[in-house]
Amino acid sequence: MNDTENALDRLKQTMANRSSFVGLYLALMVPTYVLPYFGSNSLLVNIIAAGAGVTLLLLLHIACLVALCVFARYRGMLIGKTWIVTFPVIAAVFDIVPGLSMIPLVPTVMHVCALIIGASGEDQANPDTFS
Repeated sequence: MNDTENALDRLKQTMANRSSFVGLYLALMVPTYVLPYFGSNSLLVNIIAAGAGVTLLLLLHIACLVALCVFARYRGMLIGKTWIVTFPVIAAVFDIVPGLSMIPLVPTVMHVCALIIGASGEDQANPDTFS
């Protein structure tokens, strides 16, 4: 087994636990609210308008959003609700896209929906039940 398969197996086992899912989701959700105070959302506009290049804050913001999507995807596969990945995807769009990022509560509502549905699903004893 290579390192990628080991990491994937650990992620599956972690997402099989309801409290682990909620804790990791919250830990990665918080930076998506803190980083905009340092300008990570407005940096996308600056990159497009001024060609300033990608900054570390924007990359960190996007990495957190992608990780939230991955976590929701795996949790959804484990509980038989693969569609919950749409919530963090919609939150990411409303968080990063200029103009849409001015609508304040959409990402919050989407994250809360992902957390509630992910936490209300039945924990699986065997995370190898999906492919």
